[in-house]
Amino acid sequence: MPPIVFRYRLRMARHARARARAHLLGGAVFFAMRSCEYTSVGGSDRKTRPIEVQDITFMRGNQIIDHSDPLLHLADSVSINFGDQKSEIRNEEVTQYNNDDPEFNPVLHWVTTVHRIRSYPGFDPTWPVYTFHDGESFSKITSREMIIDIRAAVDNIGPKVLGFTKHQVGTHSVRSSFEMMAYLAKEPVYTIMLIGRWSSDAFIRYIEKQIKEFTRGVSTRMLTNETFFHVRGFSQPSQPAPTTTTRTITHYRRDIHSSVFGRQGSLRHQLRSRN
Repeated sequence: MPPIVFRYRLRMARHARARARAHLLGGAVFFAMRSCEYTSVGGSDRKTRPIEVQDITFMRGNQIIDHSDPLLHLADSVSINFGDQKSEIRNEEVTQYNNDDPEFNPVLHWVTTVHRIRSYPGFDPTWPVYTFHDGESFSKITSREMIIDIRAAVDNIGPKVLGFTKHQVGTHSVRSSFEMMAYLAKEPVYTIMLIGRWSSDAFIRYIEKQIKEFTRGVSTRMLTNETFFHVRGFSQPSQPAPTTTTRTITHYRRDIHSSVFGRQGSLRHQLRSRN
């Protein structure tokens, strides 16, 4: 999902709980969070521990800013410590910088969330970020609520703008949204993997090649080299017949010398498993 979906959700949040969900959703996108990390999904045997208020750190320069600081919103960056994860990597720290956007901003989203939870009676820094208090009682912001919010935003914006419908999105769209936004911004693949906490190339499946902007500029860059020379495709100059037997090249298969561009000499053929 593009940024417009998350901006729309923020603008349409009319009451306290809706605003709390909107800021959680916006903050989660920049860290490619799983739904169980920022919402209540039920069950007590999950490997992933939800993010707690104490896991969130704000910094200005190289100085940590206390959560009670009235200028917390001026922080340069926000870091989140991910405790137990599905990947079994513990206490992985990920940082995102203040992008100066007045609306869709990782620092502002998490500052708002921290301020909200700290205002609740009996505040405890170990409370999960999905904790909510309506003035009378405590409850949990659930993944089901988040799905409804995401689908409502997509439905209101419409397929003419987005190219997809509400039936094609869910809470897992947060991770794929991070992936596509970062990829289209031409961030290096290793940056996407590290921020999104992917320990394998499984993240590639989140890159949607049917996105129109996916190939923007490719046809132009394809013309960068007007010609290219295949070093093993040219004929060797004629030589007198050797008087002694010489050793032939053995570290290349003979078909590589004579076949190029999609045949036996191609990279695909070389990497293909052999029978």
